[in-house]
Amino acid sequence: MNKVDIIARIKYNKSMNYDTKRMTQDLAALVAVPSVASAPLPGAPFGAENRRALDLFLSRAREMGLNTGDDDGYAGWAEYGDGRITVGILAHLDVVPAGNGWTSPPFSLDVRGGTMYGRGVSDDKGPLIASLYALARLAKEKHPLHGRIRLIAGCNEEEGSACIKHYASHCEIPLVSFTPDSDFPVTASEKGILHVSITLPRCAETAEKLISLDGGSRPNIVPAICRAIVNGERGRETLETNGKAAHASVPERGVNAISAMLPRLAAMFPSDEGLGRAAELFRDLSVPERLGLNGRDVTGSTTVNIGMCALSGGRITLTADMRLCAIYSEEDAMRALGKVLPEGTDITVLHYAPPLVHDENGILVNTLMKVYRDCTGDFGSVPLHIGGGTYAKELPGCIAFGAVFPGRDTRMHDADECYPVSDFARLSEIFYRAIIALDEAFGK
Repeated sequence: MNKVDIIARIKYNKSMNYDTKRMTQDLAALVAVPSVASAPLPGAPFGAENRRALDLFLSRAREMGLNTGDDDGYAGWAEYGDGRITVGILAHLDVVPAGNGWTSPPFSLDVRGGTMYGRGVSDDKGPLIASLYALARLAKEKHPLHGRIRLIAGCNEEEGSACIKHYASHCEIPLVSFTPDSDFPVTASEKGILHVSITLPRCAETAEKLISLDGGSRPNIVPAICRAIVNGERGRETLETNGKAAHASVPERGVNAISAMLPRLAAMFPSDEGLGRAAELFRDLSVPERLGLNGRDVTGSTTVNIGMCALSGGRITLTADMRLCAIYSEEDAMRALGKVLPEGTDITVLHYAPPLVHDENGILVNTLMKVYRDCTGDFGSVPLHIGGGTYAKELPGCIAFGAVFPGRDTRMHDADECYPVSDFARLSEIFYRAIIALDEAFGK
């Protein structure tokens, strides 16, 4: 499908203004690229589709008169201004797999009832396009600044942010940055994120009777379906449990299909001690209490999501996404898991990002809070503390700012991911003002 075809399929609301239509056209072109991480290729470390999304972004930025650069396919950027980079904006082009349950094709932007639907419209292609238009407006106006503004587009945020880690090691670091990959008004803190692989001890009964086990696609998604094939009393049979997908930072919004499957398997294979303990440990949302990690701090409380399961060599492997409040370290979590799981369990760290806590009374938070309040008239909302992980952890002086407005559910990481057209229309204005305010506050 070419860009003209994509644009023709958009059903515009009569309320859309010209700039919103143009933004929506560019967003449609990006949504049409299924930029889910895949096998690396030369110049495309996260796969051909992620590279294609990056090239589309860079091409559009050049058309808008912005300078561009490419960090070997890990990330790219568009910028305006001269001198040192005072303000950075970090957004990402990669998305999580579409999954099932969509009411419209996930990689084709659909606008209906005042809402845009498609994978990435909220996380994070929509905010990226809004940021691009804010930057292009500055360039068109030849707005005087203290330094340069750089919009950095990464290609691996959903799988651990290797893109921005590479950028930070090879490219210029902005003095201060924001990432539009959370909620408004501003995110003052983020929990630590720990992904671990848990391979249970081999049990002869399970190895003999469990033929296959498959559930989930990513650690950071609550799995909506889990399937197992077993040799049961009536011969080979297929078991299936169904749940509801959600982002792993808010597992209470979903229903975990793997957590529902484990007790069924444990009942079928009573001699499997490891499976039995795992079924008991991960049966519901109260995992942190059973691990002794149920303390709270400013970031909130710890959550645990079993995002994936598999069978190999007769052993079951579970992949857990743990969102740790700031009082707990990676070592605390690993010790807790080691205490409750049986001897012979292999527990391996796949990814760890420490917590991030900003001063709510600091210049960065206050500057962005003022921009948000001036633009929206919302003086009731206060700085947020979240379980989600953003690019803010990857660069010094970076904070999450937007792009979901209070009271909105954009179904991030779920089927029918969405974003209101009316919010999209005002997003670019907020980012435009935020760039100017940060450049003024930090660029002198």
